[in-house]
Amino acid sequence: MIDALQTATTGMTRATDRLGTAAETIAASGAPVGDTALPPAAQVDLTSAAADLVGSKSAFALNAAVARTADRMMGQLLDISA
Repeated sequence: MIDALQTATTGMTRATDRLGTAAETIAASGAPVGDTALPPAAQVDLTSAAADLVGSKSAFALNAAVARTADRMMGQLLDISA
């Protein structure tokens, strides 16, 4: 069950990283950089970034559910052995 918690924690970390990358992509579209500006948002394909936002939210929630389940199972195992 410790493996499940480690796997869930790793999954939540990766989902958080994906969310941050997608958010940076969205925030950077159209933002001025130095003397030049990035292409306007209308010319940048933001659909993949938006899909990453939704996907990372779901991945985080699923990994959190795994962590809660592993924690509950560990508690039940300790209750049985006590």
